[in-house]
Amino acid sequence: MTVWLSGGMRKGQFRNERKYYLAPCEAATLRSRVACVMCPDAHAKGVYKISSLYFDDVYDTALREKLSGVAVRDKWRVRWYDDQLDFIRLERKHKENEMSWKTHVRVTKEQLERFMQGDMEAAADVPGEMGKLFHAVHRARLLRPVVVVIYRREAFHYEPGNVRITFDTRLCAVRPNSLTALPVSTDGLTILEVKYDHVLPNVVRSLFSGTRLTQLALSKYVMARFTLLRYGCA
Repeated sequence: MTVWLSGGMRKGQFRNERKYYLAPCEAATLRSRVACVMCPDAHAKGVYKISSLYFDDVYDTALREKLSGVAVRDKWRVRWYDDQLDFIRLERKHKENEMSWKTHVRVTKEQLERFMQGDMEAAADVPGEMGKLFHAVHRARLLRPVVVVIYRREAFHYEPGNVRITFDTRLCAVRPNSLTALPVSTDGLTILEVKYDHVLPNVVRSLFSGTRLTQLALSKYVMARFTLLRYGCA
């Protein structure tokens, strides 16, 4: 069940979320299997581009919590698709071990531009309860924009179990308000994400038979932050 909160903020139920690396040949084989059983994402036409502006506080709490394996944690980001700025969302992603849920609210192009420039008082103009929470978190912890994570995604959906499988490639890191995209080294591997509500249906589980899956230890956010540090852009 999906719950709508005041101010247009949407909270979904907790979902299982698993992430893996796939070698190119394994990614091609699995994608072919998935395409035979699951439907392409209804909201996208093939491969699409995702851009996410991430925030962290002055102590890099989100970065440190991920590296330390903290079980319960939050990440804040602004996300848009295919470089189109007519649909932009502020998202709060809450994690508890391998379970997660997201809340989100629409923001404007002007608010995104202010965030990119480090003007965090733009949070005060985000509507609803989520805007109030984001602004309160910023005031308490001094949030700031730290990295834009960009990648290409192909997504598939299977209605029973509300399963979503995505293949992500061409991961890049960009310093906020910069035009230079730095490639994030993944050694040519594809990042596979598997999300579902309660139990992964057997028909989907069988798709992974014979495929070697390597659990993804670091998030895209962490890899992008390390890339900026490596290039001296953090």
